[in-house]
Amino acid sequence: MKCVVMSTVDLRTEPKFRSERNSQLIYGEAVTVISESGDYYLVEGIDRVRGYVMKNLIQDCENKKYVLRKNFRSEHMVFPFGSYVNDDEISFHGIPEDFLVRNGVKYKPVDLAQEFVGVPYLWGGTSDLGYDCSGFTQRLFRFCGTEIPRNSGWQREASITIGDFDHAKPGDLVFYTGHVTIYLGDHKIIHANVHNGGVSYTDLNDGSTYSSYLAKAFEKIGRLELNSKYDLPFIKGKESAE
Repeated sequence: MKCVVMSTVDLRTEPKFRSERNSQLIYGEAVTVISESGDYYLVEGIDRVRGYVMKNLIQDCENKKYVLRKNFRSEHMVFPFGSYVNDDEISFHGIPEDFLVRNGVKYKPVDLAQEFVGVPYLWGGTSDLGYDCSGFTQRLFRFCGTEIPRNSGWQREASITIGDFDHAKPGDLVFYTGHVTIYLGDHKIIHANVHNGGVSYTDLNDGSTYSSYLAKAFEKIGRLELNSKYDLPFIKGKESAE
């Protein structure tokens, strides 16, 4: 097994630096090597997204015992929220015990989401150094022990349809054309979005131009249950990772 040894690693569509970012991996995430191309590996993450990474950014590793509950900055490394570490790494980097959990199953995505307000928007981003909309929802669900598809379209397809906002619950996902958000209740959502440049709140009833735009782009309210198994479609590139 190989794991990421940098804070974040971009998955590229081609084995060269200037190619498009498919998605991202963060510290400690495991990948399967599919093939080699010069200085790059073609790898597949646990969400079945494939992309090229520089060979020196992943190394052989053993299973990691702990997941980081918070972003931690040591003298040598930035560990994003959700990073995977073992005992040796905890000791070497001095990671405090209260930053660590064995797994995240006692948490819910909606309860964690509001901690990331202000994290900048990044196309293809999956870490609290920069999220895109579906990278944000996927990272939260993954931390909480449930693997969901990478892009918003597949998240929409995997979710159970909720008829309207009267029946929606906090934690449901509200889908728009090419976009996914997390419902907070009372017609409020939180999402990583280009409009505000990062993770932010939107009141869908505030009468703003942006809320009117979202109303026109609305597709459905969906529910993804924790501890459920979801199909993870193979994604060769980030055709619609938003």
